[in-house]
Amino acid sequence: MDKSSLVKSIIFMISGFVVFLLYLYFVAGIENMMSVFREIDFYNYSLYYTLAIVAMILSVLLYSMSWNALMSSISVKVGLKKTFLYCWLGNFVDLVIPFETVSGEITKAYLVYRETNDQPGKVIASVIAHRILTTSIVLSSLVVSSLLLINKYNIDVKILYLLLATIFGSLALIIGLILLSLKVGAAEKIVDLLLNFIAPMFRERLNVLSIKEKAHLNLLQFHDGFKLFSRRKRILLSAATCSFFAWLLHLSVYFLVFYALGFDKVFVKVYEMAVVYSISVAVQSTPIALPTGLVEIAMTSLYILFGFPTAISGAATLFIRVITFWLQIIVGYVISQWIGVKNLLAQRYKSTST
Repeated sequence: MDKSSLVKSIIFMISGFVVFLLYLYFVAGIENMMSVFREIDFYNYSLYYTLAIVAMILSVLLYSMSWNALMSSISVKVGLKKTFLYCWLGNFVDLVIPFETVSGEITKAYLVYRETNDQPGKVIASVIAHRILTTSIVLSSLVVSSLLLINKYNIDVKILYLLLATIFGSLALIIGLILLSLKVGAAEKIVDLLLNFIAPMFRERLNVLSIKEKAHLNLLQFHDGFKLFSRRKRILLSAATCSFFAWLLHLSVYFLVFYALGFDKVFVKVYEMAVVYSISVAVQSTPIALPTGLVEIAMTSLYILFGFPTAISGAATLFIRVITFWLQIIVGYVISQWIGVKNLLAQRYKSTST
């Protein structure tokens, strides 16, 4: 990703953030928002908000442990430290490039392949298996939360459409990935169709036959990796457990932010909190993803619908997204720059030593 594209993405995200601030101004009112900030107890805020940040970091760590367990089971040796860094980078790319479930996964697969020089098919198998696990957990929580939501509240038809679109988007993603993982012929047909489409445009520069042979070889490695997963159920259970606890820690960020703002009544609204969390994560991590600004507006609107004070809802959403969105972007960008500098120094060292 070049710098101009990154700048455009940052401008787009900041614009969405400004839209959310305007929404808070007209819905909650500036005086109500300022009263929330004035009433914050500094010690209470510092304690719980720090815990929320720690919970976010631990969530990414468990998410990394889940993926690392899958890679280790098929003899892709990366190590937890680098897996942790690659997961941060994958999240960063997902948030910056508005094409969730694809851009971040490609980034992680490329980084692992560059690090290990292992069979690309095996690396992709671990990435796809991990995506199926994490999406299944988010989808399960969303389905349960949506059913309870519909049963308890008279929700707007637009929210219902959002729920259905997100659920079907997640379900389609899982089914599609499973079919491609289990059926060799289906994946080969897709690869052949793509190559046949691209070949006329690059006829003089591409050896289509050679690329097709390499692609089919990688597909065989990919399916062999999935066969290993199916035979190692203990590893799958371990990876699923780590993913589940990563999900719980991510959910705890939402609770801790409300406690940081002094709204301790949140403990009697566990169900409502789980609903908002499931919807916000799902709409951010499925092919049908809302852009920055609209995610925050949807979260705040749902909190208000569930009886939370309007100003508290807006302030909590603002501080939650600072951790779950902006913190991941800042840390991911720092890691990307650090890895870039490290690789540059390594290349210079090799050139001087030779």
